[in-house]
Amino acid sequence: MAEEEEPSLPLDLNSSPGTTTVEVARAEASTRKERARRRTMSGHYDELAALLPDLAPRASRADIIDDAIAYIRALENMAAELASYRAVAAGRSRARDGAAEMVVSGETSSFAVRLRAARPGDLTRVIEVFHQHSVPVLAATVVRNGGEAAVTVTTAVVAPVVARKIEADIVSSA
Repeated sequence: MAEEEEPSLPLDLNSSPGTTTVEVARAEASTRKERARRRTMSGHYDELAALLPDLAPRASRADIIDDAIAYIRALENMAAELASYRAVAAGRSRARDGAAEMVVSGETSSFAVRLRAARPGDLTRVIEVFHQHSVPVLAATVVRNGGEAAVTVTTAVVAPVVARKIEADIVSSA
């Protein structure tokens, strides 16, 4: 009587002799999942790169992340500055002379000061207050409209206690 041969199982090139079909199937499923994950991540990087202005063509993933971080910080700074302008505009009718507001966003603080009686040197007086508290000024603007002035100052993040002192000093010097 002839011996019956056991049917041979197809072996994957990466499998070793003695690997079962279940193990091969699991390995293939794992490989498929990893490929799908890589495609998804690649799509996310492509989408992020498309949102970044001035990104070099064919930028590396590290460059995409670095540029995204820098862009988000720039947007946070712009949002803080716009919020300070909005605070000044909203307070035009009800704010007292020298009223100040502070907005913190990301790594910057923006101060907005409304002065009803604009005088020469207003910006200098406001900046001197920051200098007295050892707070470096990153940017400052003054806008005059008739007899009123709005001064905005952007600094590195300032502790709330220091911000209150700065506000009190600005109001007293106005």
